[in-house]
Amino acid sequence: MTENRVEHLGEAEQIDILFDPEQYTAFPHVIRLDGDELLMAFRQAPVHAGGIRHTHMRSVITVMRSSDLGRTWDAVNATQLGAGGGQEFAPIYLGDGKVAGILAWHEVSPEHEGDRAGLPPHDGDEYPFRTPGDFWMWSSNYGLTWRPDRITLVGEGAMACGAPIDASDGALLVPVYGQVNGDGVISSLLYRSEDRGETWTGPVVIAGGGPSGDFCEPALMEIEPGRILAMHRIGRSREVFWWNESADGGRTWSAPEATGILSGACPRLLKLRDGRLVLSYGRRSKPHGIRAAISADGGRSWGQTEYVVRDAVNWDLGYTSSIELDDGTVFTATYMQRQGTTGIVGTFWRVP
Repeated sequence: MTENRVEHLGEAEQIDILFDPEQYTAFPHVIRLDGDELLMAFRQAPVHAGGIRHTHMRSVITVMRSSDLGRTWDAVNATQLGAGGGQEFAPIYLGDGKVAGILAWHEVSPEHEGDRAGLPPHDGDEYPFRTPGDFWMWSSNYGLTWRPDRITLVGEGAMACGAPIDASDGALLVPVYGQVNGDGVISSLLYRSEDRGETWTGPVVIAGGGPSGDFCEPALMEIEPGRILAMHRIGRSREVFWWNESADGGRTWSAPEATGILSGACPRLLKLRDGRLVLSYGRRSKPHGIRAAISADGGRSWGQTEYVVRDAVNWDLGYTSSIELDDGTVFTATYMQRQGTTGIVGTFWRVP
């Protein structure tokens, strides 16, 4: 595979947002509320003596906010949701103070309690856990509190990752990944709500896994009314991104095609006000870093240049989230590792 030309962004401004040496901090999602207020949700869990684990009984989703469009963040007054197994929470702002989102969840127990908890053991350095599914949660007060009666099971056994989208036809679409037939093959899936999150239908298979690999961690973007673009990470390969699209609001999908863009971590999409698309991602092969590609044709092609948003010291990074600010600046949040601790960083940059 021939790799694209690589270009560093000359005017990017880098900030550190949160590093806690006692916590595994990762998977940020950023949304804009009203005015200059941003809300960020990310996973935190205690660092295990043997290193980082993706599962922990005290995994939580931390929610914190910025009142100055991401320049500073109020970590002291952060709130939490999904205690006991929260893995990732992708929010969306629906207006009038309503923040909703899809929560990826694990049931987790101590290692010596796996049998009594009814949870299977796992190879590698993980606690006994099970994935019961994804849950739709919402807050009516800008994400300040999260009541336990405002939660709905969306997809049993699936894992959420990408952000929901509010489609032009009024439907909410949630991308997830998981098994369809219990055969161990992972596919990118879609759940749909026609009543603003009260009930959900699906799954619709966006991209079905098979001999070429497992499709996972899908990201969605509505390019124009009814046309939905999907980007996928794929396992059991060099992990180039694949893409496909729907012309009917996500009900049916074209056959997936490879993009040739090498990553190793999940893709994320941003639609700029000028109509171009930004694909941001973590590159987990050398040289490591956060990169972006630009499409002027709605995601069918991504040009010959990959832009370095931020360099990194190792492969443990990615899961970006970006918003476009009023002056055209893009703010991208991501996680990366420094001296054995993962944390959240941000970059302010302009799309060439």
